[in-house]
Amino acid sequence: MFMIMHLMAEKYMDDVMMALLESGIENTLVLSGENLSHKLTYDMPIFAGFRNLNHGHGYGKLIAGIASKDQVDFALEELKSSGIDLIGKQFAEIVLLPVEHIYRGET
Repeated sequence: MFMIMHLMAEKYMDDVMMALLESGIENTLVLSGENLSHKLTYDMPIFAGFRNLNHGHGYGKLIAGIASKDQVDFALEELKSSGIDLIGKQFAEIVLLPVEHIYRGET
């Protein structure tokens, strides 16, 4: 599976990375970005009136990599056992996409 995690609480980044490593999810890519509604309301004057409606976070981290559902479940349980409920508290969203084949060089 290909995992895409949208982390909306930057303060948990270190904890998330450690949980992913503990579960065997390695070689991930971390990208930083800005939420579209934040970008619109703060950078485009025509949308400035909607600032009060912007309830989301202004930034986000995308963490992507190859992972099984079991690995993701293990990482989430590790986080939950340390008091961080990413999904229940809406600090993150995770999508798992099926992968037909992986091309890798030998190491």
